[in-house]
Amino acid sequence: MPSPAPSDSKSQPSADRTTAVAAVVVVAAGSSQRMVAAGEGGARKPLLLLDDRTLLEHACANLAAARTVGHVIVVGHPDDVGLLEELRTTSPSMAGVVAIVPGGAERTDSVRAGVAACPTDVQVIAVHDAARPLVDPDRVDAVVLAALEHGGALLGIPARDTLKWTEDGHRVARTLERRYVWAAHTPQAFRADAFRRVLEAAIGEGARATDDAALWERYEGPPELVEDLPTNFKVTTPPDLELARALLASRGGRA
Repeated sequence: MPSPAPSDSKSQPSADRTTAVAAVVVVAAGSSQRMVAAGEGGARKPLLLLDDRTLLEHACANLAAARTVGHVIVVGHPDDVGLLEELRTTSPSMAGVVAIVPGGAERTDSVRAGVAACPTDVQVIAVHDAARPLVDPDRVDAVVLAALEHGGALLGIPARDTLKWTEDGHRVARTLERRYVWAAHTPQAFRADAFRRVLEAAIGEGARATDDAALWERYEGPPELVEDLPTNFKVTTPPDLELARALLASRGGRA
């Protein structure tokens, strides 16, 4: 099995020639169980503060700063829709958000709701986790352009640690070859019409996955890997939030 090669954004079409081809669905509908269990207040994770803005605001501002992104759609927990609408009208960071929609029971249902709110003429639909507030706009452009060329693409980073496979959570069954393993990030981007078909097929068959690239693999084939920056990590626990705050401080407060 050959080692997957990341896409090189330099070999992709220039973002200047493909401006605003994408809509990004930001998934912010989760229950944030791990963060709440760790005692980080009662707010859902996307609404936790990272300095003076929420994780969601940081994510939306960075996505909208990408040259290929023309629309940002936020899928929120049904109980948060009113609060998110208020945030959209008052926060400059949410200026690129064109719609707030309530999420569904499962992640795939939430993504489908967001996709339904996307303009019908966009060429690419990307999906991003609101819990990744420090996403880099240039990397967003790179993954959108890769999706234009290959149909589907995702940001990711090569595994840095040696990874172990376990069947029972206690004993190591085997060691994975690190050179073949990547950690998946978001955004994950897809040709719009094909992605809509993938979602309908997945929901029709009851297929569920922890990310959208897995559904693309199932129905369309292998997506392209685009190497990401390590700073686009997912805020899952309180230490992750502290790390994000430290990174912001090192940049003078700029995400």
